[in-house]
Amino acid sequence: MLTLNMHTEQEYAIDIFSSMMKQQSKHALRAADIPKAVTTEMRTMLVDWVVQVHEYLGLQEETLYLAVYLMNSYMKVHKIRTSLLQLLAASCLFIASKMEESLIPEPAELCFMMEDAFSKKELLKMEKKVLHRLSFELHYIQPLHFLRLLYVTGKCPENVEYLAMYFMELTLLEADGAMVEPALLASAALSLAQMVSQESGTLSPDQMGQGPLYSYSYSDVDLSLPQQLMGRAALRASSDSKSTWQKYSRPQRHGVSTGPAMANSKHLARCIGMYCPNS
Repeated sequence: MLTLNMHTEQEYAIDIFSSMMKQQSKHALRAADIPKAVTTEMRTMLVDWVVQVHEYLGLQEETLYLAVYLMNSYMKVHKIRTSLLQLLAASCLFIASKMEESLIPEPAELCFMMEDAFSKKELLKMEKKVLHRLSFELHYIQPLHFLRLLYVTGKCPENVEYLAMYFMELTLLEADGAMVEPALLASAALSLAQMVSQESGTLSPDQMGQGPLYSYSYSDVDLSLPQQLMGRAALRASSDSKSTWQKYSRPQRHGVSTGPAMANSKHLARCIGMYCPNS
């Protein structure tokens, strides 16, 4: 807790963590919740655009995850025309910014990022619709929080941390990714990052942390499906998930998307044949 700069929350740590584990399952969608009208290609393009806007505005990582969660939640309870998907995404990013950021982007900035396809009035109207349909239930147990606990307690190197974040962010573009519990998503991402890094020689055995101890008690079978999803997404990221791929190619994030751990990984290659979607 001290390492995470949560000094004042120390005495409540067990209660906070227990509550997160108990409540996280309600933030995972079911296959029936995924709108069939929004195709895989539509979702990929939409979330890829959100990632691009999010990075351009310099927003917190939590804002991105919350925005995609709100977007998924809205589409679960209300049908939306495909022509309005970008407006929905911008509105959810605007709401998420109000929840997570100290400096909130101006509506005009978001309209500019939409190339003025929608007006400020339309953006604010959509914001009201989202808030109404979700009954102002905007809380979301972030997989990022679980991931941070894992790599801090496991004393993982920074390059492994960023590789895990990269794998996890790629799942935002996948409908199946919305059906994975946050803690399982984080465990799978870090475990996959460790395996790929060790395979490439960028992570020595003594840097592997304590393995299964730091996976919130998930079994290898539990971890395998989300890891297969992440592996498949990573192998086609340079063409399908360009914004995320470019974001994690930058030196500030150790260039993990183009680094040696990703080059000719046999472990990732196996994910193509193994992956079977849940939906």
